[in-house]
Amino acid sequence: MSPSHRPAVLFPFLLAFAVCLAPLTAPADELAEKGRAVFESTKASVVTVKIVSSISFGGQDREREAEANAVVIAGDGLAVLSLSAVDPTAILAMMGEEMEGTTSKLVSLKMVYGDSSEHDAELVLRDKDLDLGFIRPLEKPAEALPFVNPETAAVPAVMDPVVVVGQLGPVAQRAHTAFVERIEGMVEKPRSFYFLGTHRSDSVLCSPVFTLDGALVGVGTLRMQKGGNTSGDSMVAVIPAAQVRELLDQVPPRAE
Repeated sequence: MSPSHRPAVLFPFLLAFAVCLAPLTAPADELAEKGRAVFESTKASVVTVKIVSSISFGGQDREREAEANAVVIAGDGLAVLSLSAVDPTAILAMMGEEMEGTTSKLVSLKMVYGDSSEHDAELVLRDKDLDLGFIRPLEKPAEALPFVNPETAAVPAVMDPVVVVGQLGPVAQRAHTAFVERIEGMVEKPRSFYFLGTHRSDSVLCSPVFTLDGALVGVGTLRMQKGGNTSGDSMVAVIPAAQVRELLDQVPPRAE
């Protein structure tokens, strides 16, 4: 075959390849666009919490400093995160190994707002069964903070794509991040929760999870098997927003 005839012969094959490739790239672009829209509309509600706690055991006190994400769910700054990030003894409680004489107290709790300002906060409600902690700034913000309304709860199905929104530490200038995962499975009884890929567990813990239309799926928390003591006995699970919403009635009102 002469070189002059090759383009005419190859053109149908190239056209067929392009047609087959188009369906693969178009959904990806659509997914990225929807994910960016969720990220832009929700990132301001994700804040960093700076935690200093003291653990007393066997007559010895040990201080622990940590940072975690939290999602603001009310304009007055009420936010929710994994209780185990705030109270280390919550992990022992989940394992059924609460040790006599072991106590934990919060030395300092601060919420870092979007303008990088730090504000003293308090732990106003804890649920050890769900590993959920609710925190609130001591001083009511002068203006309502950006927040996610837990009333917009979503119920995704297995294999549905979801967007996880978080915030990095000071080394990354506290930049917000987002990534897309899929619901890999769910547990329905005795209480429902979802789980995503374990390769992103550290990023999911304490972070909010959204559907592609911006509805809140839930918050990443820690689950541990009672009596377990290996990595296989624990996992990061997403507690549904409906269960977060049910606890709001137990949050004490702010003292005026």
